[in-house]
Amino acid sequence: MLNDPKSDGILARIANAPYSTMPPGSVVVPFYEHAVHLLLAQEAAQTIGRHGGDDLLMLLDSHTASQLHALDELRGLARNIVVFGAAPPAWGRTDNITFVEYGPDFRSADRIFLMISSTVSVAVLGSLQPSAYDNEAHFTGGWTVQRVYIAHAIEALLGDKGRTLLGGMDAPDEGSIQLSELTMHLMTLHANALATRHQDMAMDKSDLFSVLNILKAISAKRRAHDILFVFVEQIARVVPSDRCSVVRVWGGAKYGLVLASHEDANIVDRKIELAKYPELQKSLMSREKVIINDVSEDPLTAALSDVLHRANIHAILVIPIVLFDESIGSLFLRAVRSEGGFSLREISFFEIVTEAAANALERAQLFESIQIANENLERLAITDGLTGLHNHRFFRERLDHEVERALRYKLPLSCLILDIDDFKQINDTYGHLAGDRVLKEIAERITHCIRKTDTCARYGGEEFVVIMPQTGVEGAVTQADRIRAMIAEAPFPALPQEQRVTVSLGVGMLDPNEMLTGEDLLRAADQALYRAKRNGKNRVAGPGQ
Repeated sequence: MLNDPKSDGILARIANAPYSTMPPGSVVVPFYEHAVHLLLAQEAAQTIGRHGGDDLLMLLDSHTASQLHALDELRGLARNIVVFGAAPPAWGRTDNITFVEYGPDFRSADRIFLMISSTVSVAVLGSLQPSAYDNEAHFTGGWTVQRVYIAHAIEALLGDKGRTLLGGMDAPDEGSIQLSELTMHLMTLHANALATRHQDMAMDKSDLFSVLNILKAISAKRRAHDILFVFVEQIARVVPSDRCSVVRVWGGAKYGLVLASHEDANIVDRKIELAKYPELQKSLMSREKVIINDVSEDPLTAALSDVLHRANIHAILVIPIVLFDESIGSLFLRAVRSEGGFSLREISFFEIVTEAAANALERAQLFESIQIANENLERLAITDGLTGLHNHRFFRERLDHEVERALRYKLPLSCLILDIDDFKQINDTYGHLAGDRVLKEIAERITHCIRKTDTCARYGGEEFVVIMPQTGVEGAVTQADRIRAMIAEAPFPALPQEQRVTVSLGVGMLDPNEMLTGEDLLRAADQALYRAKRNGKNRVAGPGQ
Protein backbone atom coordinates (compact mmCIF):
# COMPACT_ATOMS: atom_id res chain seq x y z
CA MET A 1 0.00 0.00 0.00
CA LEU A 2 1.26 3.47 -0.84
CA ASN A 3 0.12 4.90 2.50
CA ASP A 4 1.04 1.84 4.56
CA PRO A 5 2.68 3.06 7.81
CA LYS A 6 5.22 0.27 7.48
CA SER A 7 6.32 1.58 4.08
CA ASP A 8 9.43 3.73 3.78
CA GLY A 9 8.12 5.73 0.80
CA ILE A 10 7.39 9.46 0.80
CA LEU A 11 3.63 8.92 0.47
CA ALA A 12 3.53 6.92 3.70
CA ARG A 13 5.66 9.51 5.47
CA ILE A 14 3.35 12.31 4.30
CA ALA A 15 0.34 10.34 5.49
CA ASN A 16 1.88 10.03 8.96
CA ALA A 17 3.33 13.55 9.22
CA PRO A 18 2.46 15.28 12.52
CA TYR A 19 1.76 18.76 11.11
CA SER A 20 -1.84 18.13 10.14
CA THR A 21 -4.33 15.35 9.79
CA MET A 22 -4.59 13.49 6.48
CA PRO A 23 -7.99 14.37 5.02
CA PRO A 24 -10.40 11.43 4.80
CA GLY A 25 -11.08 9.92 1.40
CA SER A 26 -7.80 11.11 -0.11
CA VAL A 27 -7.26 9.71 -3.61
CA VAL A 28 -3.70 9.01 -4.80
CA VAL A 29 -3.27 7.11 -8.08
CA PRO A 30 -0.25 4.76 -7.75
CA PHE A 31 2.55 4.11 -10.22
CA TYR A 32 5.84 2.21 -9.96
CA GLU A 33 8.32 3.64 -12.44
CA HIS A 34 10.56 6.67 -12.20
CA ALA A 35 10.00 7.33 -15.91
CA VAL A 36 6.26 7.68 -15.25
CA HIS A 37 6.98 10.19 -12.46
CA LEU A 38 8.92 12.40 -14.89
CA LEU A 39 6.31 11.97 -17.64
CA LEU A 40 3.43 13.04 -15.39
CA ALA A 41 5.40 15.89 -13.81
CA GLN A 42 6.33 17.25 -17.24
CA GLU A 43 2.70 17.16 -18.39
CA ALA A 44 1.51 18.81 -15.16
CA ALA A 45 4.13 21.55 -15.50
CA GLN A 46 3.10 22.31 -19.08
CA THR A 47 -0.63 22.36 -18.25
CA ILE A 48 -0.27 24.50 -15.11
CA GLY A 49 1.93 26.85 -17.11
CA ARG A 50 -1.23 27.81 -18.97
CA HIS A 51 -3.55 27.99 -15.92
CA GLY A 52 -1.32 28.51 -12.88
CA GLY A 53 -2.24 32.08 -11.95
CA ASP A 54 -0.26 34.77 -10.18
CA ASP A 55 -0.08 33.00 -6.82
CA LEU A 56 1.46 29.75 -8.07
CA LEU A 57 3.55 27.86 -5.49
CA MET A 58 5.96 25.09 -6.54
CA LEU A 59 7.78 22.48 -4.45
CA LEU A 60 10.19 20.07 -6.10
CA ASP A 61 13.48 18.29 -5.51
CA SER A 62 16.58 19.34 -7.41
CA HIS A 63 16.82 16.08 -9.37
CA THR A 64 13.26 16.40 -10.72
CA ALA A 65 13.82 20.09 -11.42
CA SER A 66 16.84 19.33 -13.57
CA GLN A 67 14.82 16.84 -15.66
CA LEU A 68 11.77 18.98 -16.53
CA HIS A 69 12.06 21.27 -19.56
CA ALA A 70 8.75 23.01 -18.85
CA LEU A 71 10.20 24.54 -15.68
CA ASP A 72 12.14 27.13 -17.67
CA GLU A 73 8.90 29.02 -18.34
CA LEU A 74 7.33 28.30 -14.95
CA ARG A 75 10.29 29.75 -13.03
CA GLY A 76 9.30 33.12 -14.42
CA LEU A 77 5.59 32.65 -13.66
CA ALA A 78 5.60 31.19 -10.14
CA ARG A 79 5.36 33.43 -7.10
CA ASN A 80 7.33 31.06 -4.89
CA ILE A 81 9.51 28.06 -5.73
CA VAL A 82 10.95 25.80 -3.06
CA VAL A 83 13.68 23.41 -4.12
CA PHE A 84 14.93 20.58 -1.91
CA GLY A 85 18.66 20.11 -2.43
CA ALA A 86 21.25 22.03 -4.46
CA ALA A 87 20.37 24.38 -7.32
CA PRO A 88 20.17 22.62 -10.71
CA PRO A 89 22.91 23.75 -13.12
CA ALA A 90 22.20 26.52 -15.63
CA TRP A 91 19.36 28.07 -13.58
CA GLY A 92 19.35 31.77 -14.23
CA ARG A 93 16.95 33.84 -12.14
CA THR A 94 16.74 32.56 -8.55
CA ASP A 95 15.23 35.54 -6.68
CA ASN A 96 11.90 33.71 -6.29
CA ILE A 97 13.56 30.38 -5.42
CA THR A 98 14.27 29.12 -1.94
CA PHE A 99 16.68 26.21 -1.52
CA VAL A 100 16.09 24.12 1.56
CA GLU A 101 17.62 21.05 3.11
CA TYR A 102 15.64 17.85 3.41
CA GLY A 103 13.86 17.57 6.74
CA PRO A 104 14.40 14.68 9.15
CA ASP A 105 11.50 12.74 7.64
CA PHE A 106 12.52 13.22 3.99
CA ARG A 107 15.61 12.32 1.97
CA SER A 108 17.42 12.73 -1.34
CA ALA A 109 15.86 9.53 -2.73
CA ASP A 110 12.43 11.23 -2.63
CA ARG A 111 11.08 12.67 -5.87
CA ILE A 112 8.89 15.71 -5.20
CA PHE A 113 6.70 17.72 -7.59
CA LEU A 114 3.90 19.80 -6.06
CA MET A 115 2.10 22.83 -7.55
CA ILE A 116 -0.78 24.74 -6.09
CA SER A 117 -2.51 28.06 -6.79
CA SER A 118 -5.96 29.54 -6.56
CA THR A 119 -6.66 27.96 -9.92
CA VAL A 120 -5.16 24.48 -9.95
CA SER A 121 -3.30 21.96 -7.81
CA VAL A 122 -1.30 18.78 -8.53
CA ALA A 123 1.15 16.47 -6.78
CA VAL A 124 3.41 13.83 -8.33
CA LEU A 125 5.43 12.13 -5.59
CA GLY A 126 7.56 9.02 -5.22
CA SER A 127 10.65 7.42 -3.71
CA LEU A 128 13.53 5.29 -4.92
CA GLN A 129 13.84 2.38 -2.53
CA PRO A 130 16.60 -0.26 -2.44
CA SER A 131 15.54 -3.83 -3.11
CA ALA A 132 16.28 -6.70 -0.74
CA TYR A 133 16.82 -9.01 -3.74
CA ASP A 134 19.18 -7.10 -5.98
CA ASN A 135 21.29 -3.97 -6.21
CA GLU A 136 18.76 -1.96 -8.21
CA ALA A 137 16.47 0.69 -6.70
CA HIS A 138 12.71 0.31 -7.07
CA PHE A 139 10.34 3.24 -7.45
CA THR A 140 7.02 3.71 -5.66
CA GLY A 141 4.93 6.80 -6.35
CA GLY A 142 1.50 8.31 -6.88
CA TRP A 143 -0.26 11.38 -8.23
CA THR A 144 -3.33 13.39 -7.29
CA VAL A 145 -5.08 16.69 -8.02
CA GLN A 146 -6.98 16.67 -4.72
CA ARG A 147 -6.30 20.06 -3.15
CA VAL A 148 -6.71 19.11 0.50
CA TYR A 149 -4.17 16.31 0.11
CA ILE A 150 -1.69 18.60 -1.65
CA ALA A 151 -2.01 21.25 1.05
CA HIS A 152 -1.41 18.57 3.69
CA ALA A 153 1.67 17.35 1.76
CA ILE A 154 3.11 20.88 1.62
CA GLU A 155 2.64 21.30 5.36
CA ALA A 156 4.22 17.87 5.93
CA LEU A 157 7.26 18.86 3.85
CA LEU A 158 7.71 22.44 5.12
CA GLY A 159 5.90 22.57 8.46
CA ASP A 160 4.86 26.04 9.59
CA LYS A 161 6.56 27.61 6.57
CA GLY A 162 4.32 25.60 4.30
CA ARG A 163 1.23 26.78 6.16
CA THR A 164 2.42 30.35 5.75
CA LEU A 165 2.99 29.96 1.99
CA LEU A 166 -0.52 28.57 1.58
CA GLY A 167 -2.10 31.39 3.56
CA GLY A 168 -4.51 33.62 1.64
CA MET A 169 -4.65 31.30 -1.35
CA ASP A 170 -8.25 30.90 -2.58
CA ALA A 171 -9.57 27.39 -3.10
CA PRO A 172 -10.73 26.70 -6.66
CA ASP A 173 -13.84 24.81 -7.61
CA GLU A 174 -12.88 21.10 -7.57
CA GLY A 175 -14.87 20.67 -10.77
CA SER A 176 -13.23 23.53 -12.64
CA ILE A 177 -12.35 23.21 -16.29
CA GLN A 178 -8.66 23.62 -15.51
CA LEU A 179 -8.63 20.77 -13.00
CA SER A 180 -10.68 18.55 -15.28
CA GLU A 181 -8.35 19.20 -18.18
CA LEU A 182 -5.28 18.46 -16.04
CA THR A 183 -6.83 15.29 -14.61
CA MET A 184 -7.71 13.97 -18.06
CA HIS A 185 -4.23 14.70 -19.38
CA LEU A 186 -2.61 12.87 -16.47
CA MET A 187 -4.99 9.91 -16.66
CA THR A 188 -4.40 9.57 -20.40
CA LEU A 189 -0.62 9.67 -19.99
CA HIS A 190 -0.74 7.23 -17.10
CA ALA A 191 -2.95 4.82 -19.03
CA ASN A 192 -0.70 5.00 -22.09
CA ALA A 193 2.35 4.36 -19.91
CA LEU A 194 0.65 1.31 -18.39
CA ALA A 195 -0.34 0.00 -21.83
CA THR A 196 3.22 0.46 -23.09
CA ARG A 197 4.56 -1.27 -20.01
CA HIS A 198 2.20 -4.22 -20.51
CA GLN A 199 3.25 -4.42 -24.14
CA ASP A 200 6.93 -4.36 -23.11
CA MET A 201 6.26 -7.07 -20.53
CA ALA A 202 4.59 -9.25 -23.16
CA MET A 203 7.53 -8.75 -25.50
CA ASP A 204 10.00 -9.43 -22.67
CA LYS A 205 8.11 -12.63 -21.88
CA SER A 206 8.28 -13.67 -25.51
CA ASP A 207 12.00 -12.91 -25.61
CA LEU A 208 12.51 -14.87 -22.39
CA PHE A 209 10.82 -17.93 -23.87
CA SER A 210 12.98 -17.57 -26.98
CA VAL A 211 16.14 -17.34 -24.89
CA LEU A 212 15.10 -20.40 -22.86
CA ASN A 213 14.39 -22.36 -26.05
CA ILE A 214 17.79 -21.44 -27.47
CA LEU A 215 19.53 -22.40 -24.23
CA LYS A 216 17.64 -25.69 -24.19
CA ALA A 217 18.66 -26.39 -27.79
CA ILE A 218 22.36 -25.63 -27.30
CA SER A 219 22.58 -27.36 -23.90
CA ALA A 220 21.80 -30.66 -25.62
CA LYS A 221 24.94 -30.29 -27.75
CA ARG A 222 28.49 -31.15 -26.76
CA ARG A 223 30.57 -30.30 -29.84
CA ALA A 224 31.46 -26.62 -30.24
CA HIS A 225 30.37 -26.51 -33.91
CA ASP A 226 26.99 -28.06 -33.10
CA ILE A 227 26.42 -25.45 -30.38
CA LEU A 228 27.38 -22.60 -32.72
CA PHE A 229 25.18 -23.82 -35.56
CA VAL A 230 22.11 -24.25 -33.32
CA PHE A 231 22.91 -20.83 -31.83
CA VAL A 232 22.90 -18.94 -35.17
CA GLU A 233 20.01 -21.00 -36.54
CA GLN A 234 17.78 -20.20 -33.57
CA ILE A 235 18.73 -16.51 -33.50
CA ALA A 236 17.99 -16.09 -37.22
CA ARG A 237 14.60 -17.66 -36.60
CA VAL A 238 13.66 -15.35 -33.69
CA VAL A 239 15.20 -12.12 -35.04
CA PRO A 240 14.83 -12.16 -38.84
CA SER A 241 18.30 -12.09 -40.40
CA ASP A 242 19.34 -12.78 -43.96
CA ARG A 243 22.66 -14.12 -42.74
CA CYS A 244 23.73 -15.01 -39.23
CA SER A 245 27.14 -16.48 -38.48
CA VAL A 246 29.89 -16.89 -35.90
CA VAL A 247 33.37 -15.75 -36.95
CA ARG A 248 36.70 -16.55 -35.30
CA VAL A 249 39.57 -14.02 -35.49
CA TRP A 250 43.06 -14.48 -34.10
CA GLY A 251 44.87 -11.34 -32.94
CA GLY A 252 46.99 -9.83 -35.73
CA ALA A 253 45.68 -12.22 -38.40
CA LYS A 254 44.62 -10.97 -41.83
CA TYR A 255 42.00 -13.67 -42.17
CA GLY A 256 39.07 -14.91 -40.12
CA LEU A 257 37.17 -18.19 -40.12
CA VAL A 258 33.40 -18.58 -40.34
CA LEU A 259 32.83 -21.34 -37.80
CA ALA A 260 29.08 -21.69 -38.34
CA SER A 261 26.37 -20.09 -40.47
CA HIS A 262 22.61 -20.55 -40.21
CA GLU A 263 22.44 -20.91 -44.00
CA ASP A 264 24.34 -24.20 -44.11
CA ALA A 265 25.16 -26.65 -41.29
CA ASN A 266 28.15 -27.89 -43.31
CA ILE A 267 29.98 -24.55 -43.23
CA VAL A 268 33.02 -25.03 -40.98
CA ASP A 269 36.20 -22.92 -40.92
CA ARG A 270 35.40 -20.99 -44.10
CA LYS A 271 38.21 -18.49 -44.65
CA ILE A 272 37.39 -14.77 -45.06
CA GLU A 273 39.63 -11.76 -45.69
CA LEU A 274 39.27 -9.31 -42.78
CA ALA A 275 40.04 -6.30 -44.98
CA LYS A 276 36.57 -6.80 -46.48
CA TYR A 277 34.93 -6.81 -43.05
CA PRO A 278 35.75 -3.48 -41.32
CA GLU A 279 32.94 -4.05 -38.80
CA LEU A 280 34.75 -7.14 -37.47
CA GLN A 281 38.02 -5.24 -37.22
CA LYS A 282 36.36 -2.39 -35.34
CA SER A 283 34.65 -4.74 -32.87
CA LEU A 284 37.95 -6.52 -32.28
CA MET A 285 39.74 -3.23 -31.54
CA SER A 286 36.99 -1.56 -29.49
CA ARG A 287 35.82 -4.75 -27.74
CA GLU A 288 32.29 -3.42 -28.22
CA LYS A 289 29.34 -4.26 -30.44
CA VAL A 290 29.14 -2.56 -33.84
CA ILE A 291 25.77 -1.49 -35.25
CA ILE A 292 25.47 -0.33 -38.86
CA ASN A 293 21.85 0.29 -39.84
CA ASP A 294 22.68 1.74 -43.27
CA VAL A 295 25.88 0.62 -44.98
CA SER A 296 25.70 3.56 -47.40
CA GLU A 297 25.57 6.21 -44.66
CA ASP A 298 27.89 4.72 -42.05
CA PRO A 299 31.50 5.96 -42.46
CA LEU A 300 32.81 2.49 -41.62
CA THR A 301 31.20 0.85 -44.66
CA ALA A 302 30.49 3.72 -47.04
CA ALA A 303 33.50 2.88 -49.22
CA LEU A 304 32.27 -0.72 -49.54
CA SER A 305 28.58 0.11 -49.94
CA ASP A 306 28.44 -0.87 -53.63
CA VAL A 307 29.93 -4.29 -52.88
CA LEU A 308 27.62 -4.76 -49.89
CA HIS A 309 24.53 -3.78 -51.87
CA ARG A 310 25.44 -6.28 -54.58
CA ALA A 311 25.61 -8.86 -51.79
CA ASN A 312 22.12 -7.70 -50.72
CA ILE A 313 23.36 -6.28 -47.40
CA HIS A 314 21.80 -3.11 -45.97
CA ALA A 315 22.45 -3.42 -42.21
CA ILE A 316 25.15 -5.21 -40.17
CA LEU A 317 25.37 -6.10 -36.50
CA VAL A 318 28.50 -7.49 -34.79
CA ILE A 319 28.54 -8.58 -31.15
CA PRO A 320 31.62 -10.05 -29.41
CA ILE A 321 31.02 -13.52 -27.93
CA VAL A 322 34.50 -14.30 -26.62
CA LEU A 323 37.48 -11.92 -26.78
CA PHE A 324 41.17 -12.88 -26.81
CA ASP A 325 40.85 -16.42 -25.47
CA GLU A 326 44.17 -18.25 -25.78
CA SER A 327 42.59 -21.48 -26.98
CA ILE A 328 39.85 -20.24 -29.34
CA GLY A 329 40.84 -16.67 -30.26
CA SER A 330 38.07 -14.05 -30.52
CA LEU A 331 34.56 -15.05 -31.56
CA PHE A 332 31.94 -12.68 -32.98
CA LEU A 333 28.27 -13.00 -33.84
CA ARG A 334 27.65 -11.29 -37.18
CA ALA A 335 24.14 -10.72 -38.54
CA VAL A 336 23.11 -8.89 -41.72
CA ARG A 337 19.85 -7.72 -43.26
CA SER A 338 18.90 -6.81 -46.78
CA GLU A 339 16.22 -4.36 -45.63
CA GLY A 340 15.83 -2.22 -42.51
CA GLY A 341 18.05 -1.88 -39.46
CA PHE A 342 18.20 -3.58 -36.08
CA SER A 343 15.97 -2.21 -33.30
CA LEU A 344 17.20 -1.64 -29.75
CA ARG A 345 15.06 -4.55 -28.55
CA GLU A 346 16.55 -6.87 -31.17
CA ILE A 347 20.09 -5.79 -30.28
CA SER A 348 19.35 -6.38 -26.59
CA PHE A 349 18.05 -9.85 -27.44
CA PHE A 350 21.21 -10.61 -29.42
CA GLU A 351 23.36 -9.55 -26.47
CA ILE A 352 21.45 -11.67 -23.93
CA VAL A 353 21.59 -14.81 -26.06
CA THR A 354 25.22 -14.17 -26.98
CA GLU A 355 26.22 -14.06 -23.32
CA ALA A 356 24.41 -17.35 -22.72
CA ALA A 357 26.06 -18.90 -25.78
CA ALA A 358 29.49 -17.80 -24.54
CA ASN A 359 28.95 -19.82 -21.36
CA ALA A 360 27.72 -22.84 -23.30
CA LEU A 361 30.65 -22.55 -25.70
CA GLU A 362 33.09 -22.38 -22.79
CA ARG A 363 31.61 -25.61 -21.42
CA ALA A 364 31.80 -27.22 -24.86
CA GLN A 365 35.41 -26.12 -25.26
CA LEU A 366 36.24 -27.63 -21.86
CA PHE A 367 34.39 -30.82 -22.78
CA GLU A 368 36.23 -31.12 -26.09
CA SER A 369 39.58 -30.41 -24.42
CA ILE A 370 38.95 -33.17 -21.88
CA GLN A 371 37.76 -35.50 -24.62
CA ILE A 372 40.83 -34.82 -26.76
CA ALA A 373 43.09 -35.24 -23.73
CA ASN A 374 41.46 -38.59 -22.94
CA GLU A 375 41.78 -39.69 -26.54
CA ASN A 376 45.46 -38.73 -26.52
CA LEU A 377 46.01 -40.65 -23.29
CA GLU A 378 44.27 -43.68 -24.74
CA ARG A 379 46.34 -43.42 -27.92
CA LEU A 380 49.56 -43.09 -25.93
CA ALA A 381 48.62 -46.13 -23.87
CA ILE A 382 48.50 -48.35 -26.97
CA THR A 383 51.16 -46.65 -29.15
CA ASP A 384 54.90 -47.19 -29.41
CA GLY A 385 56.54 -43.83 -28.81
CA LEU A 386 59.35 -44.27 -31.38
CA THR A 387 57.63 -45.77 -34.42
CA GLY A 388 54.03 -44.67 -33.90
CA LEU A 389 52.86 -48.26 -34.38
CA HIS A 390 50.71 -50.12 -31.88
CA ASN A 391 52.65 -51.38 -28.89
CA HIS A 392 53.06 -54.89 -27.48
CA ARG A 393 50.10 -54.54 -25.10
CA PHE A 394 47.67 -53.59 -27.83
CA PHE A 395 49.01 -56.31 -30.12
CA ARG A 396 48.36 -59.09 -27.57
CA GLU A 397 44.80 -57.91 -26.92
CA ARG A 398 44.12 -57.66 -30.67
CA LEU A 399 45.65 -61.05 -31.39
CA ASP A 400 43.47 -62.79 -28.76
CA HIS A 401 40.40 -61.07 -30.19
CA GLU A 402 41.19 -62.12 -33.78
CA VAL A 403 41.95 -65.73 -32.74
CA GLU A 404 38.62 -65.95 -30.88
CA ARG A 405 36.79 -64.50 -33.90
CA ALA A 406 38.54 -66.82 -36.39
CA LEU A 407 37.77 -69.93 -34.31
CA ARG A 408 34.12 -68.94 -33.81
CA TYR A 409 33.42 -68.24 -37.49
CA LYS A 410 35.95 -70.73 -38.92
CA LEU A 411 37.95 -68.01 -40.69
CA PRO A 412 41.62 -68.17 -41.74
CA LEU A 413 44.08 -66.13 -39.68
CA SER A 414 47.81 -65.57 -40.10
CA CYS A 415 50.48 -63.77 -38.11
CA LEU A 416 54.05 -62.82 -39.01
CA ILE A 417 57.02 -61.79 -36.93
CA LEU A 418 59.77 -59.65 -38.47
CA ASP A 419 63.27 -59.27 -37.04
CA ILE A 420 65.98 -56.92 -38.38
CA ASP A 421 69.09 -58.87 -39.34
CA ASP A 422 72.29 -57.86 -37.49
CA PHE A 423 70.65 -54.81 -35.96
CA LYS A 424 73.23 -54.69 -33.15
CA GLN A 425 75.94 -54.17 -35.76
CA ILE A 426 74.02 -51.19 -37.19
CA ASN A 427 73.80 -49.61 -33.73
CA ASP A 428 77.47 -50.28 -32.99
CA THR A 429 78.64 -48.90 -36.36
CA TYR A 430 76.37 -45.90 -36.91
CA GLY A 431 75.07 -45.16 -33.42
CA HIS A 432 71.74 -45.57 -31.66
CA LEU A 433 70.21 -42.44 -33.23
CA ALA A 434 70.76 -43.95 -36.68
CA GLY A 435 69.35 -47.24 -35.36
CA ASP A 436 66.19 -45.44 -34.16
CA ARG A 437 65.74 -43.86 -37.58
CA VAL A 438 66.06 -47.29 -39.19
CA LEU A 439 63.34 -48.63 -36.90
CA LYS A 440 61.03 -45.75 -37.85
CA GLU A 441 61.72 -46.23 -41.56
CA ILE A 442 60.97 -49.94 -41.38
CA ALA A 443 57.71 -49.21 -39.53
CA GLU A 444 56.66 -46.87 -42.36
CA ARG A 445 57.54 -49.42 -45.07
CA ILE A 446 55.58 -52.18 -43.35
CA THR A 447 52.58 -49.84 -42.98
CA HIS A 448 52.67 -49.09 -46.74
CA CYS A 449 52.68 -52.79 -47.60
CA ILE A 450 49.90 -54.17 -45.42
CA ARG A 451 46.11 -53.85 -45.80
CA LYS A 452 43.87 -51.59 -43.71
CA THR A 453 42.40 -54.67 -42.07
CA ASP A 454 45.84 -55.86 -40.94
CA THR A 455 47.32 -54.79 -37.59
CA CYS A 456 50.99 -53.92 -37.29
CA ALA A 457 52.79 -53.45 -33.95
CA ARG A 458 56.26 -53.15 -32.56
CA TYR A 459 56.78 -56.36 -30.61
CA GLY A 460 59.94 -55.23 -28.83
CA GLY A 461 63.50 -54.14 -29.68
CA GLU A 462 64.01 -54.74 -33.40
CA GLU A 463 61.00 -57.07 -33.82
CA PHE A 464 57.69 -56.24 -35.47
CA VAL A 465 54.48 -58.28 -35.80
CA VAL A 466 51.57 -58.19 -38.24
CA ILE A 467 48.14 -59.80 -37.72
CA MET A 468 46.45 -60.69 -41.02
CA PRO A 469 42.75 -61.60 -40.62
CA GLN A 470 41.07 -63.83 -43.24
CA THR A 471 44.45 -64.61 -44.78
CA GLY A 472 45.63 -68.16 -45.57
CA VAL A 473 49.21 -69.33 -45.45
CA GLU A 474 49.93 -68.70 -49.13
CA GLY A 475 48.69 -65.11 -49.02
CA ALA A 476 50.53 -64.47 -45.74
CA VAL A 477 53.86 -65.74 -47.11
CA THR A 478 53.42 -63.62 -50.27
CA GLN A 479 52.70 -60.55 -48.15
CA ALA A 480 55.71 -61.25 -45.93
CA ASP A 481 58.03 -61.56 -48.93
CA ARG A 482 56.73 -58.27 -50.32
CA ILE A 483 57.64 -56.57 -47.03
CA ARG A 484 61.08 -58.24 -47.06
CA ALA A 485 61.82 -57.02 -50.59
CA MET A 486 60.71 -53.43 -49.94
CA ILE A 487 63.02 -53.22 -46.93
CA ALA A 488 66.02 -54.89 -48.58
CA GLU A 489 65.98 -53.14 -51.94
CA ALA A 490 65.80 -49.44 -50.98
CA PRO A 491 68.55 -47.53 -49.11
CA PHE A 492 67.91 -45.96 -45.72
CA PRO A 493 68.38 -42.18 -45.28
CA ALA A 494 70.12 -42.68 -41.92
CA LEU A 495 72.77 -44.99 -43.41
CA PRO A 496 75.38 -44.78 -46.20
CA GLN A 497 74.05 -45.37 -49.73
CA GLU A 498 75.72 -48.76 -50.07
CA GLN A 499 74.55 -50.00 -46.68
CA ARG A 500 71.48 -52.21 -46.93
CA VAL A 501 69.18 -53.45 -44.17
CA THR A 502 67.61 -56.90 -44.39
CA VAL A 503 64.98 -58.63 -42.30
CA SER A 504 63.90 -62.18 -41.59
CA LEU A 505 60.22 -63.08 -41.27
CA GLY A 506 58.34 -66.00 -39.79
CA VAL A 507 54.71 -66.72 -40.72
CA GLY A 508 52.29 -68.66 -38.51
CA MET A 509 48.89 -69.96 -39.61
CA LEU A 510 46.07 -70.62 -37.14
CA ASP A 511 45.26 -74.35 -36.93
CA PRO A 512 41.81 -74.70 -35.32
CA ASN A 513 42.53 -78.30 -34.36
CA GLU A 514 45.82 -77.54 -32.60
CA MET A 515 45.66 -73.87 -31.54
CA LEU A 516 43.18 -72.29 -29.11
CA THR A 517 44.88 -69.02 -28.10
CA GLY A 518 46.85 -66.14 -29.52
CA GLU A 519 49.89 -67.47 -27.67
CA ASP A 520 49.73 -70.65 -29.76
CA LEU A 521 49.66 -68.74 -33.04
CA LEU A 522 52.46 -66.42 -31.95
CA ARG A 523 54.61 -69.40 -30.95
CA ALA A 524 54.17 -70.89 -34.45
CA ALA A 525 55.26 -67.60 -36.09
CA ASP A 526 58.23 -67.32 -33.74
CA GLN A 527 59.39 -70.86 -34.60
CA ALA A 528 59.16 -70.00 -38.31
CA LEU A 529 61.25 -66.84 -37.70
CA TYR A 530 63.90 -69.02 -36.00
CA ARG A 531 64.04 -71.22 -39.11
CA ALA A 532 64.44 -68.17 -41.39
CA LYS A 533 67.35 -66.92 -39.28
CA ARG A 534 68.97 -70.34 -39.21
CA ASN A 535 68.67 -70.77 -42.98
CA GLY A 536 70.61 -67.59 -43.82
CA LYS A 537 68.47 -64.52 -42.93
CA ASN A 538 66.86 -62.09 -45.39
CA ARG A 539 64.15 -64.65 -46.09
CA VAL A 540 60.61 -65.73 -45.19
CA ALA A 541 59.77 -69.02 -43.47
CA GLY A 542 56.21 -70.30 -43.20
CA PRO A 543 54.56 -73.32 -41.62
CA GLY A 544 56.61 -76.47 -42.34
CA GLN A 545 59.34 -74.52 -44.19
